[in-house]
Amino acid sequence: MLMRVIEVPNVLTSKECEKISNYCSSKCKASTVGEGHLDVNVRNSRNCFLTPQDKSISDLINKVIKAFVQVSAEAFDFPIAIIDEIQYAEYIEGMFYDYHIDAGDTPQYDRDLSASFILSSSKDYTGGDLTFDTIAGIQTPECDKGDLVIFPSTLSHKVDKVLSGKRSSLVIWGRRPQLQPQNSKINLQKKGFGK
Repeated sequence: MLMRVIEVPNVLTSKECEKISNYCSSKCKASTVGEGHLDVNVRNSRNCFLTPQDKSISDLINKVIKAFVQVSAEAFDFPIAIIDEIQYAEYIEGMFYDYHIDAGDTPQYDRDLSASFILSSSKDYTGGDLTFDTIAGIQTPECDKGDLVIFPSTLSHKVDKVLSGKRSSLVIWGRRPQLQPQNSKINLQKKGFGK
């Protein structure tokens, strides 16, 4: 997979972004890391997860997912087969999320591509940049309200501390098709191994 950051501008309008933010903001709680640990030294933000019951914004979420899947196939040559629960996240003054990766070694975090869909105008907050630590150095895309930023889940990234205002976004994770072997136990003896 290509280790790059792709920006897709104007996936949704300003009003559509506001509709998502208004719907999600009141549902937020303090964000956790890993297996549900609260650690404000690593992540200080608020979030909630969207469910299929969120019908009033489902058409907008589907537009964002469609763009994510399409760009993943075209720019990364990667077929997205599974979309994890989508997260709404918001940061106000003093909040941040330190460097981390989205992929992990458990089935829950077996992610391949990640995306951040920006719901706030860059005029509504200062600080709060989405920053990547790449082989070429630190990269900070100039994204704005309605833009989608797609990147490999193994790429280290952070949200810088918000200095004023409020930054909100959707976080989307995609996975490859899951292989389901007919028999998960392999008989190495039959293959000539383990003699």
